[in-house]
Amino acid sequence: MRRSKLSGPPKACALSRPEQARRRREVAAEVFRAARRPGEFEDGYEFTFPGSLEWADRLIGFVVFERVCCPFFTFEIFFEPDTGPIVLKIREPEGVKEFVEELVELQPG
Repeated sequence: MRRSKLSGPPKACALSRPEQARRRREVAAEVFRAARRPGEFEDGYEFTFPGSLEWADRLIGFVVFERVCCPFFTFEIFFEPDTGPIVLKIREPEGVKEFVEELVELQPG
């Protein structure tokens, strides 16, 4: 069941500005560095990661943390068959795509 945009959680990160900056650096270095360039959708992005157990653990940890500090995001994790890639979709209500874009912009290339 989807919440309406009007009744959903607030569209602001629960971390302080310094904590947000530190978290962006950590996430960029530890998570999104290995992602292929994202696919962009109207309401979010899709990232593809290696299909290893290490990456499964890392992505689940990322989602668990982000659900607390940014409760307005919707996360989907797909595991391709065998040891194929892991796909992470991050969707959000209108107006907050820039949070994800900031993470992507920190990446080289």
